[in-house]
Amino acid sequence: MQLGTERNDSGVLTLVASAAQRAEPLSPINESTARLLGAVAVLGIGLVHVLDAAGTYESTRWIFWAYLALIAGSVAVAMVLLHWSSPLAWVAAAGVAVGPLIAYLWSRSVGLPGDRADIGNWLCTLGMAALFVESSLLALSVVRLGTGRQAR
Repeated sequence: MQLGTERNDSGVLTLVASAAQRAEPLSPINESTARLLGAVAVLGIGLVHVLDAAGTYESTRWIFWAYLALIAGSVAVAMVLLHWSSPLAWVAAAGVAVGPLIAYLWSRSVGLPGDRADIGNWLCTLGMAALFVESSLLALSVVRLGTGRQAR
């Protein structure tokens, strides 16, 4: 933020932000910082699924391949977030967060096709880490999409 000085009506010298900076919407972090945080969170989701993928190869092959698709998608969405300032990038990030979050809830409640072993396994350490990162990314995406809408 660049500050300048000006005198008010009583002659007191005050610090002021430029007119362009005062017109920016209020946000706790700027867009580039949010995009970096989003990219790290997206890659974190990919990492959690890399760590869990090996255990699914023998038991439920389709989940293994779904994990690989998520991992590849995570890398692509992270690159999009880092290089493209667009609401569509945040929609993609929200998608990367929501998909596995719903799958986790489904797998723990009614079970996924061919994988009933995780029903009731809510306290899986890796799963809880994934829920934390996915929920955080989803919240960040929703806030950034809302901030962008207010700016327009």
